[in-house]
Amino acid sequence: MLNTIKCTVLTLLRTPGVMVWSLAFPLIMLGIFSMMFSSLDDMADMDPAPLAAVRPAADADASASGNADGMAAAKAEAFESLMDAVSTGDDRLFTLMWIASAQEAEELVRASLADERPLLGYVELVDDVPVAHVRDSLSVHTMESAEALILTTVLDEYVARTELAAQLLADDPAALADPQVAASLYESVQATEQVEVTHNQPKESVRYYFALMGMAALFGGSVGLVAVQRMRPNASALGARRAVSGLSHGRAMAATLFACWLVNFACLTVAVLVMRFVVGVDFGNREGACLAVTATASLTALSLGCAVSAIPKLPESTKSGILTGVVCFASLFAGLYGQPTMELADMVAASAPWAAWVNPAAQIAQAFYSVMYYDSFGSLLVHVGTLLVMAAVLFLLAVGSLRRQRYASI
Repeated sequence: MLNTIKCTVLTLLRTPGVMVWSLAFPLIMLGIFSMMFSSLDDMADMDPAPLAAVRPAADADASASGNADGMAAAKAEAFESLMDAVSTGDDRLFTLMWIASAQEAEELVRASLADERPLLGYVELVDDVPVAHVRDSLSVHTMESAEALILTTVLDEYVARTELAAQLLADDPAALADPQVAASLYESVQATEQVEVTHNQPKESVRYYFALMGMAALFGGSVGLVAVQRMRPNASALGARRAVSGLSHGRAMAATLFACWLVNFACLTVAVLVMRFVVGVDFGNREGACLAVTATASLTALSLGCAVSAIPKLPESTKSGILTGVVCFASLFAGLYGQPTMELADMVAASAPWAAWVNPAAQIAQAFYSVMYYDSFGSLLVHVGTLLVMAAVLFLLAVGSLRRQRYASI
């Protein structure tokens, strides 16, 4: 059996069609996807927007006698503190530039329009109320419109807090004398707590990579198709010699299938390693689970190739075309071919969940998805178990078909 395994592996490695679909295809597609989706994840990350702010006049900073002047000075100081707060730290919203006057700020915004990242606009205090001036070229469909909305929200919160301070000063003039009370009026309210609900940070592009791995794994079924075809006594001289050899047909088939699985698993593992260390898809130190998914996907693909190869009275080229059609059709409902097919796959999965459970490409993609995002391995075991059931059913169909075939002469 060891000689059979060795000879089968060497034969498959020397078969151009097998290596193209099992190894070259996923590597080429990973490179293409990497170039296509390199900016997709960057678009989801919002960089701090450049913004100008007019520093309040110096006379507003002086604490004069009287509540009105004191309140104006407090508002000016609070405005500066607010703008500094949203433009500092790792999670800052803006990169701020302090300008002496509104005219200079407007000229600076106009001059920045030729830059790659122009200023969002500028903010100034008008009658102790912050007013935002944003570029009139903003579109409702651009990222800058969202940044302008964020700026408006920040200033609205500031206005609400200053009104609260004014009401507090009117009711109790001595209340703001306490530094802690004054500081609490402009502190950020932590109304929500940020938690991680997934094992890794979600990324839009990984759906396409996982759908690609489903397609690449199933194309590995060509390994099983070619190997089983070579074992058929009426398909080749090699098959005829194997049929009359001293090794039983069952042991020869088992050794051949193991060699096919080994080749397919090795090729798919190379693709997974490229996806992890070259493309940069982070599985959160769960590479071992990825190898388990890869091994199961290789087995399912092998069973699919064997089932197609067992179809009687068809030439090998026709069977290869059938396998390609099945893989491409399954990948369609895994969402491989772009955003429209992703939406179609989601719609089908929502309206007919059974369609996703009988789709091996979708199950392989979901298995990788479970490795990356779920804290436990419960979901992964479900998808792996589904793939094993598919493999068992396809192997039984292949064995049943092959056992019924008889040859009058070899």
